[in-house]
Amino acid sequence: MANILAIETSSDACSLALSSGHKDSSFHEIMPKPHSEKLFGLIEEMMSNRGLTFLELDAIAAGCGPGSFTGVRLACSVAQGLSYSLEIPSIQVSSLEVMAKHFHKKYLAKEVVALVNAHMNQIYLGHFIYNEELSSSTEVALNIEEFTTSDFSSDAYFVGNGCELVKTELEKIKSKVYEHYPNAIDLLTVARKKLKKGETVRPESLLPVYLSGEEHWKK
Repeated sequence: MANILAIETSSDACSLALSSGHKDSSFHEIMPKPHSEKLFGLIEEMMSNRGLTFLELDAIAAGCGPGSFTGVRLACSVAQGLSYSLEIPSIQVSSLEVMAKHFHKKYLAKEVVALVNAHMNQIYLGHFIYNEELSSSTEVALNIEEFTTSDFSSDAYFVGNGCELVKTELEKIKSKVYEHYPNAIDLLTVARKKLKKGETVRPESLLPVYLSGEEHWKK
């Protein structure tokens, strides 16, 4: 099994995961202070605990947002630096997809709507549909007043800190609502499959995803 380091710092959670051999290690802690103060030490400690050197890594995965501006930049820059220096591929994953994957794994959710506070009266919205695997996704930035539950099925899971901003709208349906932060262990799950499929990028292409206005991207 490939050795993959996964970095997810797009929210108040500083989250890391490491795949080596047939065992995964992870660290996930809410720390509102800048993640950069502890991130490098946590990575080195995790690698050391698994008896793994950086030269033994096969790929670096990063949660590339959308989310905290500084947090997303941190994950991407650290992943870029390691990929460049080690001459190994990068794996770019949407932080909204990381959130959705958790609920697909844990609850077999077929439809997940990830909502993240984008500030300035906006939310980041990721809409993910699963069959056996992810079959479709859409990510947009919306003004809060534009959000409506009529766009989603009654079986949809609504997850993330943006749910609080549209609480009144969510109360109109019997929605499944969870406050949740992206977790690197779920990033690792997505990254492992991407690596197997050859869906990697060169370090210079590992860029933060910032959604704004009418901009959106689909898979």
